[in-house]
Amino acid sequence: MRVSVRLALIVLLAALGACAPATVEEASAPVRVFPGGWIEGRWVHLGEEVFALPAPPLDADASTSGLDVLYPYVWQRYGADGEPLLRLDLPARGRWIHARPLPVVGVEGGLYTEAGGLRGYPATDAALTEDGLYWTDGEALWRERERLLDGAFERVLVVSDRVLALERDRGVYWPDEHAIELPANWFAADAATDLYLLTPAGVVWLDAEGYELGTYPGRFEQLAVGASAGVWLLDEDGNVRHLTLQLEEAW
Repeated sequence: MRVSVRLALIVLLAALGACAPATVEEASAPVRVFPGGWIEGRWVHLGEEVFALPAPPLDADASTSGLDVLYPYVWQRYGADGEPLLRLDLPARGRWIHARPLPVVGVEGGLYTEAGGLRGYPATDAALTEDGLYWTDGEALWRERERLLDGAFERVLVVSDRVLALERDRGVYWPDEHAIELPANWFAADAATDLYLLTPAGVVWLDAEGYELGTYPGRFEQLAVGASAGVWLLDEDGNVRHLTLQLEEAW
């Protein structure tokens, strides 16, 4: 009898423990901003539209072509009204997605594009342009298999139609190799016609030549910028902020 009671208690505690993570997850759904809106859990807030995804995504980005959403082995694109536009199975587990200028997915062991499929480049970041696929492995900037610049680059962006590779304290343009100074404590970056950086003190807005045009103070965790969508931020309390490209509050 005593064994049966103890066994019943163990089963009951195990069942309660199994239920707890789901309850916590529902109560603290992850929030991810993208140019034009945000995703909370699996719910997309895009303009005046709200629609559901199959599940919370690993990553998301948006362009004029739609909202690109990344799952472990699937890349999907949605229109502004939630209409599915594209679904592609990935050959390896996805890590991140960049929709601009053209979409590219970072997967384990390489990069994946809609037209070119899988390329086995050891990339930590990349930008796909009409001129080719630019990427970094943390040691150099590459275009496809051509090594362009040496440097401990962490991010590859396109600013005013020029490729910009970001190191910890400077950015270098290709092909002119013009360098601009960056705040060394930046931890996130995005671009439209200008460059926007997240630092522990807030947003720093730099023009294409590296001159500071403005700042927006605050403690933020995520940054997303679009030429027509403006600046989107997620603060440390989980609140979404929407600014214009001039860092004025849009809401």
